[in-house]
Amino acid sequence: MRILDRYIGFTVAVSTFFVLLVLVSLFSFFTFAGELNKTGRGEYDSWQALQFAALTIPAMLYQIFPTAALIGTMSGLGALANNSELVAMRAAGYSLYNILRSVFIFSFILMLIVALVGEYVSPAAQTYAETKRSLALSGSKGSQIEGGVWLRDGSQFIHVGNIADDGRLQDVRMFQLTENQQLAAIKEVGNAANFDAGNWLLSDYTSYQVLGDDVKIEKNASVTDVNFLSQDILDLVAVKPESMSAQAAYQYVSYLEDNGIDARHYSQAFWMKVTAPIATFVMVMLAIPIVMGSLRTLTAGHRVLIGTLTGIGFYLVSQVFAYMGLVFELSPIVTAFVPILVFAYVAFRMMKRVT
Repeated sequence: MRILDRYIGFTVAVSTFFVLLVLVSLFSFFTFAGELNKTGRGEYDSWQALQFAALTIPAMLYQIFPTAALIGTMSGLGALANNSELVAMRAAGYSLYNILRSVFIFSFILMLIVALVGEYVSPAAQTYAETKRSLALSGSKGSQIEGGVWLRDGSQFIHVGNIADDGRLQDVRMFQLTENQQLAAIKEVGNAANFDAGNWLLSDYTSYQVLGDDVKIEKNASVTDVNFLSQDILDLVAVKPESMSAQAAYQYVSYLEDNGIDARHYSQAFWMKVTAPIATFVMVMLAIPIVMGSLRTLTAGHRVLIGTLTGIGFYLVSQVFAYMGLVFELSPIVTAFVPILVFAYVAFRMMKRVT
């Protein structure tokens, strides 16, 4: 049985790998083509567009893996079914649940690799890609050097010491100049959190306002400010919730909730990250009865089509529930798990029919 386990699992894993390779190549090309429309603005050229598309691949892997696992499982098992190998296995006493176990083991290994990429590689690569692109598009608005990022917003010069994984700006200094290029004010912020469309929570805030020969100093543990950074500058340093790692999103949610700020958007992103591996296993479980129920009656093209439509359907349902949760203030845990539970129930019912 161990030989069959390895054979089935390896077949499905190889099929999933090639499906993932095709999907990543396809979506990367679309990303690159979309970025070409931005070339010519500032210092952004086709080479930087290609780099941006390459740096978004880790995030893309994490997002499309459930669909790739579905199509890969259907294609791998479909090939075995077309060769009557599944019929022979079942006739020899190899049950449907044995097949499910074999597929799950190898899918788990692949999912673990993709999860590690999504947790540790994707956030850093995505943030670097978006920051680098924004700096190139802005031309002379900013420059990234060792020790932080320098930005210019009109008569204001901004130095950001560090951008945390959860999107907070750390060690920020803002220098405000007058029309005569004289120093008018300095603001120092330990942490700046953009929690809602330009609304900022500033921690460890200190303001130095120059009044002739005097300096007025104002210190606050935390303040909120809607005019801290303009939208153009915000685009340079903003980190989308979807680009965060699960750990960073959880920490940011805790940070916002501790300060009495609505964190539903980031909480939703966190739970979507958490449920992604579960969604992968549900897609795999859904693929098996589709193949086993039809065996050789479906062509490879039909399997790919069914798998693609099912994957797209699951993605759309998940996104609809996520947005409904934000609009109607539903629990992020509920909106993240409901689509998975619905598809899992469908998969379970289909499994019962072919056992």
